[in-house]
Amino acid sequence: MARSTAPIVLDADGISAFAGDARALRARDADLVITPHPGELARLLGVATDAVVRARWEHARRAAQETGAVVVLKGRQTRTWVNPTGNPGMASGGSGDVLTGVIAALLAQGLEPPSAARMGVYVHGLAGDLAAATWGETSMAASDLVDELGPAFKSLEPE
Repeated sequence: MARSTAPIVLDADGISAFAGDARALRARDADLVITPHPGELARLLGVATDAVVRARWEHARRAAQETGAVVVLKGRQTRTWVNPTGNPGMASGGSGDVLTGVIAALLAQGLEPPSAARMGVYVHGLAGDLAAATWGETSMAASDLVDELGPAFKSLEPE
């Protein structure tokens, strides 16, 4: 990672590999986006998960300062700036992987990390809303989000 010049997106075990040593993520030349849930962010910062849950904004800001990364702190109310899309049905295994893939794809298309993170979170949530309209929140799976990414992106095009 330290030698990469291509933008990097870290999720799950990629973040956990730096548990308790957030500043080590600064040892890179490439732009970085991290997409932790509260437990992963807590491990990265060396704090209790409850502390992150109680003060999401403060811990996300601290992580951004310590790592030099764009931070997408996932959870019931993901906040990258303010995101109006998404629903509780998205709190299922694999949903975070879909988000990571969307952000990585946008970075690969040349978007700057803050823009890729904002657009990725928005489109991911929109795909979740479209999937919920079809399947309902309680029966959604990550594959349903993937199926709705095309329609979500298409809905953003001018008519």
